[in-house]
Amino acid sequence: MTNNLSFVCKNVVVIINNPCLEFWILLHFESTGKYFDNCEGAIKQLKKYLPDFEKTSKYFTKQDNDIYLKLKPKLKTAIANAKKLKAFDLDNPKTAMTQMQLLYETDEMKSIINV
Repeated sequence: MTNNLSFVCKNVVVIINNPCLEFWILLHFESTGKYFDNCEGAIKQLKKYLPDFEKTSKYFTKQDNDIYLKLKPKLKTAIANAKKLKAFDLDNPKTAMTQMQLLYETDEMKSIINV
């Protein structure tokens, strides 16, 4: 499926996070391959590190709460933790995984961020 999208859209990198983006954020703090049935489970674990975390636009747009700046010092850790995980398996969708590290491996991002 993702290969088809990448073929049609040459400048698009399709990234899968299972179960959600918060799993990628969690990998900044711990190495885990635990599968969460839903996003709420991942958020509960993430709150051990970011107690005020909320999956809301208000949280991500608070003036004194730049999530990128909070996570940037731990980016190499998150990338290393993501690379330890198995690939997404359509036959077994209960696989914890993220492909966010692919974004940081693009030439464009490498020229912007020193990872």
